[in-house]
Amino acid sequence: MILQIRMDRPPPVVLFGAVLSAALAVRYSRTFLLLATPWGRRRATRHVGDAPHAHEVSVGEEGITLGADGRSRLEPWDTYTGYIETERQFILLQGSGEPALTLPKRAFPDTALVAECRRLLEERLPAR
Repeated sequence: MILQIRMDRPPPVVLFGAVLSAALAVRYSRTFLLLATPWGRRRATRHVGDAPHAHEVSVGEEGITLGADGRSRLEPWDTYTGYIETERQFILLQGSGEPALTLPKRAFPDTALVAECRRLLEERLPAR
């Protein structure tokens, strides 16, 4: 003997589970797509350089010198694989293509220094 039950509508618990699953799928796919696009990576770099203390960056022929809390270290040019120039900043990329360092153009006291930084980046790193 086979027992058959006919249902006109699914119970509310099933509808709630379906709506919750769809909402989570949309949220996580949106997050993944934002981080997988160049726009999303640039957006993510805005917070890479944020620090609770004052820091100093010097761009020179040997590489980039990063200083904070009275200590400094030299990052040679081969640490970075390329750069992206936007209207407001230079974004230096690491081996995986992920942002490693941002240099805001407003931090340069003179536009001539922005041009000099651009020249050094063009000589040492490929633009992307």
